[in-house]
Formats: sequence, structure tokens, C-alpha cells
Amino acid sequence: MEFLPRYLAVCLLSIGMSNVAIAGLDSACMPVVNSSEARAAKAAWESVTVVSPNDFKMEAMKVGGQHYTRMTGSKNWKKSAIDLSEAERKVVADVKSGKIKISKCKAEASETVDGVAMQVVSYTVEMTGAPAASAKLYIGKSDGLPYAQTGKDMKTRFRYTGITAPKP
Repeated sequence: MEFLPRYLAVCLLSIGMSNVAIAGLDSACMPVVNSSEARAAKAAWESVTVVSPNDFKMEAMKVGGQHYTRMTGSKNWKKSAIDLSEAERKVVADVKSGKIKISKCKAEASETVDGVAMQVVSYTVEMTGAPAASAKLYIGKSDGLPYAQTGKDMKTRFRYTGITAPKP
């Protein structure tokens, strides 16, 4: 699938980035980085991404030190074929090196997601071989965690409670 590298990078940008100063990164983009660090520190999380126009669904979960995935058409969770934490580290390295650029960050109007007050940040991700992708990240005001992300043809929701490892 041709869309996967771009969407994987956009999704991973909200999964785990270090909270260090990144050369060339606008300070308005720091909430994206900070929320990634907050999520990476969580012992358990689950994400559901739906990609249009065919409503392709990608689910991922971290629990008990393991990562699991499930795609449209599959009823069962599988241990992830890739180490999502290592993939996150690669994205961080690419952001720091400038291979992946986060820019045009702007604080938007506050909103709520599932009753939680959000800080909303819009931004653009650019990487070689893919068109620039604009997204909005919905970050919990009280905990700094990402709860939702939207972009062209993509919607992701995150949750942090009630996560249990899938049965084999």
C-alpha cells in the first residue's frame, strides 16, 4: 500500500518523540513533541486509525511491554511484525536530522474529546518521497496525552484506560 509510509510517519509522530530541543523546530510545534513523549511514557495505550476512502482500519496497542496490531478484515490481534518503539525512535531520529520536517504549527480553538478538554494543534509533516501531510492533534490539557488526530483521509483515536493484552 503506497499510503502506508506517510500515514505511519504521521501516526508515529504522535506515538513517541523525545522532549529535547530539536534544531529547526518551531516552538509552536513543541506540544506535538511533548504529547508524543507523554504517550511513550504510558505503559498501555491503544490507537485506531481509519483511512478513507475505503475505511481501511489499522489498530495498534501497547500493553505489558508488547505491541499488537490488527487490520481491516482480521478479527484477531497479532504481535506486531515491527517493534513500534524502535519505529518511534527512527521517526525521532529522522525529525532531528531533518529527514522528516514538522512545520506550520498553530494552536487552534480548544475542543473536547470524550469529555476531556483538548489543546488542538494543526501542523504539517514533510518527508522525502511523499506529499506534505497536514494534520490536527488533540492533546489533553490536563495530562498532555494525544487523544485524537485528523488529517486528509485519516482519523485516529487514542485511549489509555482499560487496555488488556489480547488473547492468543
